Amino acid sequence: MTHKVFNETDHKLFWAKFQIWTDECDRNAEIEQLNLVPLRNSDEIKFGLLPVESDLLGSSSNLVTLGIGKDIDAELLYKQKMNDIGRNLTFYGADPITDVNADLYSRIGKYFPFAVGGDAGYSTASVYVNGTYKNQDVVHVDLIYFFDRILKIKTYDNIWLDAEGAEYPLFDIFQSTGRLDRKGIKFCQMSLEVHSPSEPQQIQFMELIKQIVREERYGMHNNRNVGHMRMYLFNFGDSYCVKKFLMRNLYELVAK
Repeated sequence: MTHKVFNETDHKLFWAKFQIWTDECDRNAEIEQLNLVPLRNSDEIKFGLLPVESDLLGSSSNLVTLGIGKDIDAELLYKQKMNDIGRNLTFYGADPITDVNADLYSRIGKYFPFAVGGDAGYSTASVYVNGTYKNQDVVHVDLIYFFDRILKIKTYDNIWLDAEGAEYPLFDIFQSTGRLDRKGIKFCQMSLEVHSPSEPQQIQFMELIKQIVREERYGMHNNRNVGHMRMYLFNFGDSYCVKKFLMRNLYELVAK
């Protein structure tokens, strides 16, 4: 996959070929060994890893949902699977649409009534209301401030990011020189939705993927182009993440 990623310079072709490349990479790497768990909600399937047996019974993981979309079926399924193996899961969710989301997410965790984005402010965003997307004025909080000052957590086991197009200004969080790393914040797993891009955004996406491949920290698996790009990322570059979520034989392979 690496040579194909770096040799392709046409942003439109890059977007179109990305799933094909990563599917091939997943097959060659026998990615089923990861034991990714499918987590279905009303309109998509997210993926997640469960802690391995060597992780202490009763230990807790966290999951942050950025963009709830009036649906917590996948969160509930993940919680059930974690509880089945004697692990706890703490939820934090943010969505500017309080209708339904506030009551729904508060049943499982802490709900925050704002959007989370690249900076703080008040702007127009594409939001999902009554079965359709429309532009609406929303308050948004800077992602780094949210993680560092509001949640006050340095290590995130799972992040589900569906920002309805506002994810593009956040792309630097995947870089080793980005804002997360500068604050000492890390994440192990992310389900990311990259929304149907304009041409400049296709260029951003191409540059992001090349940077991720170049740094060899995050693996990108089970990616699906459905108009949007639905992606799963795992942090193979962090010892906490690989020890907690990878079987010993895979952990030793990654550590070499």
